[in-house]
Parts: sequence; structure tokens; C-alpha cells
Amino acid sequence: MPLQIKPLSPALGAEICGVDLRDELSAETVAQIIDAWHEHLVLLFRDQELSEDDQIRFARHFGALQKRTRPPEAINEFGHTKYPDLTMLVSNIRDNGKLIGSLPDGEMHFHSDQCYLEKPAAGTFLYAIEVPSQGGDTLFLNMYKAYETLPADIKARIDGRKALNAYLYDSTTRAANGQKVDFTAHPHYVQPIVRTHPATKRKALYVNRLMTFTVEGMDDDDGSALLTALFDHMERDQFIYAHHWRVGDLVLWDNRCTLHARTDFSDQERRMLRRYVVMGDRVV
Repeated sequence: MPLQIKPLSPALGAEICGVDLRDELSAETVAQIIDAWHEHLVLLFRDQELSEDDQIRFARHFGALQKRTRPPEAINEFGHTKYPDLTMLVSNIRDNGKLIGSLPDGEMHFHSDQCYLEKPAAGTFLYAIEVPSQGGDTLFLNMYKAYETLPADIKARIDGRKALNAYLYDSTTRAANGQKVDFTAHPHYVQPIVRTHPATKRKALYVNRLMTFTVEGMDDDDGSALLTALFDHMERDQFIYAHHWRVGDLVLWDNRCTLHARTDFSDQERRMLRRYVVMGDRVV
């Protein structure tokens, strides 16, 4: 039977209804889900009751899972997950005064997961276990549309250019990163400003406010002005779907053609989501 697919917004996103991800999915169903993912970029599955093994089994239909990239001493999930080498808990919950996860509180600027690696994540699978009553929403941004609506002169300026992406662990806003980033102390990689999706062959912008810092071959002032213009263009409401989490939501997004951000929320309420990422290829 064809999947039940409900668009979530004019910008991007769709809800897939009538699928229990604890089940072994047929090859036909998996193919339909992947086709819907390529069309809608972000997929939502509501009211799921998923163990780590359930979530991992589903994610593996999309490719091999990426192991954690953070140093072992920086991973807090030991004792709270069966798979500390694969599982990331996004959480502000503390156990004996110590955080059990990463990225605990506050706003987080738009970014693409692992854009600072040679082979960034292809997709991210995030499952809601505990959520606050307000805030902590995830905003998703359609980078196909952001590229396609650029003025022709800007498209010509960025054609073939690359930009440097870096990640300061647990830094969630550009202001927190500071004006001068020591790239040698943090993972970083130069990526194309415009990338071509390997499956759809569509072009998408591939820069983001949180992690993109300099444009190769441009001085700091000119590069910064160009990046700011791109950030301001692409972060317009017409390209965004805002997801308000409910317990039991599984959301998967395509890192190759979307960005995501987080809205602020009270540090007096608990929040925990479980994340796995699927490995991607070198950006072209």
C-alpha cells in the first residue's frame, strides 16, 4: 500500500502516517520512505515507541551509521546508552550533577551536522524522549529553495567557491564562537558553497551561520560580507518549517539540502532526544 504522506509546510517537510518503526519494514516501504525523504527533505513519524535498537535498525536502511566524532572524554552518555560509540543524547538532564548528554540548553543557530568533516553526515535521526512544554523547537531550512532564489549575480559570485567550516564543541551561537576562531584546535574542513545532491542532482547552498567562517580566496571583510548576505537571504521564513516536538516523534532530515536550528527553552524543564547519523560522501 502507498504510504500516507501529509506535507508539513509549504517550505519543506512531510509526516508519514500509519507506519510503526518497531516493525521490520518491507523493501517496498523503505523505498517509498526514501523517495519521500528526497522529495520533502524532512520526514516526521509521530507516536513512535522506539528502543535504541529500533531506531538504529530503521536508520540503517539509509546507510552506515557514523560513529561519534567527539573525543571519548567529552562523551557523557556512558551508562545512559547501550551504544556510546553511536548514540548522542541531546539533553539538559543531569545525573549526580553531571550532564548525561550534549547541547543541553538555549538557542542554537542554523547549521548542518558534521559540515566540518571531509565526509559530512547524509542524514540525522532524532527521537524525542522528554520535551519541555514550550520552546526547544527545531527549525528546518530548505537549502534548495535558498539557492534557487538567489539573484543571478550572487550565484555567479559563489560558483566554484569554497568556504571553511569549523565546530567549537558545545558552542551553539555564532556570537559564542567569538570573532577569532582557532581552527587548529577544532575540527574543520573547506567545503563547496554550493553542493549537488548525489541522489536528486539538485543544487543547494551549503553554508551556515553557526559553523561557516571564511571564504577561500577572499579577504576577511569581503568574505564575511558575502557570507552574511547568504545567511540573511536563506534564513527567511518562506524557506523554514518549525517543528514543535511531542514525545514519540522521530524526525529525520537530509543534511545535504537542509539546515536546522533550535529555539530557546527554559532550563527548568527536562529535555532529552536521542540522535543517530548516517554517513555521507565527500561534498561535490
